[in-house]
Amino acid sequence: MTNPFELTATDAIKMIGNYKLSRYEWVQSCFERIREKEDLIKAWVYLDEDRALEKAKQLDNENDKSQLGIPFGIKDIIDASNTPTGFGTNFYQNNVPMRDASSVAVAKQSGCIFIGKTVSTELGHRAPGLTTNPHNKDFTPGGSSSGSAAAVASMMAPVCFGTQTTGSVIRPAAYCGVIGYKPSYGDFDKSGILPNSPSIDTLGLMSRSVEDIALFRSILLEEELVSIQNVDLSKIKIGFVRTPHWDKTDDSTKEAFEHFLNLLRSDKLNVIDLEIDNLISKSDALHLDISGYEFKRSISHERFNHYDELSDQLRNGRLNDGNQVTNKQYKIAMKELFILKNQVETVFNEIDLIITPSAPGEALKGLDYTGSPIFNTTWSLNGNPCITLPLFTGDQGLPIGCQLVTKFGNDDKLLDFSNEIYKAYLK
Repeated sequence: MTNPFELTATDAIKMIGNYKLSRYEWVQSCFERIREKEDLIKAWVYLDEDRALEKAKQLDNENDKSQLGIPFGIKDIIDASNTPTGFGTNFYQNNVPMRDASSVAVAKQSGCIFIGKTVSTELGHRAPGLTTNPHNKDFTPGGSSSGSAAAVASMMAPVCFGTQTTGSVIRPAAYCGVIGYKPSYGDFDKSGILPNSPSIDTLGLMSRSVEDIALFRSILLEEELVSIQNVDLSKIKIGFVRTPHWDKTDDSTKEAFEHFLNLLRSDKLNVIDLEIDNLISKSDALHLDISGYEFKRSISHERFNHYDELSDQLRNGRLNDGNQVTNKQYKIAMKELFILKNQVETVFNEIDLIITPSAPGEALKGLDYTGSPIFNTTWSLNGNPCITLPLFTGDQGLPIGCQLVTKFGNDDKLLDFSNEIYKAYLK
């Protein structure tokens, strides 16, 4: 039998239903994998093995098939009761919340089994933690949801939570070669998650299958599972977006996408080159002002009480951006964002799906910089659902992600399209 830690959540649940696997065996296998890989990958800041195994044993004894038993990890800016939340810092080591974040509480209620906290960059910003890329320890796993991406990629957990304000789910998922999903803004509740920029922040998911994303999306929405539907890709209109940042994209990524587009066209798919550079440039500018202003306010306690303990990346990054923005400028930016969202919505009146890179290239060498989110800013700011699929491999042998984006609220369609593309074009 395949080692249980290798299974997707969807496949493991089927085996549990057929009495070929127990929840205890599944969770135990994940912890065995963690012991095998963690010294190298460094994906976790806290593990809850005893309670997780006890919960798995309890669920097996109760034999309630509605209690799924999925092992999951969460980024360390998300609260879990009676578990340290360090926010990726050294000065919150003793911060132990008494309540679960809403998303964690909902997952637990469905019988999902919390196994630990994954590494986050400092306060969900850019200063990296210790996590390495599972494909090569000398390369960044991305950020800020670095530990979650690395844990899923190295098969320590089938599903992990991340968060995204700019590119903090999509980019690390792409760098680590897993599926990363950011839903339409507001779909997943954010209570119990450290705010970064509340107008933009979104809880996201990482897994190794689109089916698992659909399953966990239904869990977090507390709705019946919406199964993946087969779609005829030849019936949809696809827009390829290079963005104004194409010149910052590495050659292997450009070549991979050009080859992919030619393949889609040879398969008679309706693919056009979509030029929306003005909307993307406007998004970049508005995101800088809005996220900076809100981040400065969100971390007021830390900048007043721990300023000297904050990294230069944080002080000179989004916090400094926020120092340049007045309340009047912020209000103007929010009004402009309302107009921009309507303009982006109009784009999707003619296009079913956008394809664009997830990042400017493969993961970067070194662990000091988590990479650029320039291909993610527009969709985070405007709240569109997006997903990254590990479709390509670059010159350095590392994954390259393909980002798919749909209209706001079209998450189910996004997952249908993604699953069809993943099945047809993953080589």
